[in-house]
Amino acid sequence: MVSLQQHIADIDPLKRNRQAVDFDAALYVETLLKRVERENVVILVASEEDIPMGFIAGTIPEQDENDLLDHYPTREGTILELIVSTEQRGKSIGRQLMEELENHFRQHGCGSVRVGCFAPNTGAHGFYEKCGYDDRYIEMLKKLD
Repeated sequence: MVSLQQHIADIDPLKRNRQAVDFDAALYVETLLKRVERENVVILVASEEDIPMGFIAGTIPEQDENDLLDHYPTREGTILELIVSTEQRGKSIGRQLMEELENHFRQHGCGSVRVGCFAPNTGAHGFYEKCGYDDRYIEMLKKLD
């Protein structure tokens, strides 16, 4: 997780993402686990001989009144995190985690899955495309002087 945070910090043109030395991984995990309790988040872990190789977290958010103003009712899964350890990348672990979470979403009546990706992280974007995901929304940011 720390190496991924450093990678994201390195490719951030605005330098707003924390460097690994300033990133509290334990607090990050604690916060994610609290979210599990509050929002019915599911976490799947890939491991070998009790050594974690990667994990994925997702949820099925409920649509509220505002969502329904301009969208038809739907049930959609959301991937919150996908992290595979650096040394395990390229071994289909990420794809397997994605497939398992997608199956979970299907079993709970979801018709689609949403995932966000930091724009400069072209490797992650390409991975999601290979998994069958298409761009849906593009968020833009302008730095003010």
